[in-house]
Amino acid sequence: MINFLDKLIPLVLGHFVADFAIQTDTVALNKCPKNKSKISWVWWMTGHVSIHGLIVYFLTGSSLIALLEALFHFYIDYLKCIGKFNLLVDQILHISCKSLWVFLI
Repeated sequence: MINFLDKLIPLVLGHFVADFAIQTDTVALNKCPKNKSKISWVWWMTGHVSIHGLIVYFLTGSSLIALLEALFHFYIDYLKCIGKFNLLVDQILHISCKSLWVFLI
């Protein structure tokens, strides 16, 4: 159990740094399709999820898991942006992904 937490806690902490400390209000707004920007929302979202993928790569050493993180994070944030669920469900899904990555590494 301790080994699981030793791997999970840095992933969760990295997630919160990327989702709240690093993500600016501009990114948070423009990564959603409903907000119109000169740059497509897809680019804003891709930049955001790439940071998450990099953090997961640095913590796991796995390019595959980093790619999965970026893809899952994109889809989860997209669903939140279009109103399928709220921030709490969004964060629960993100942390669930981190648990899955620990099982895969």
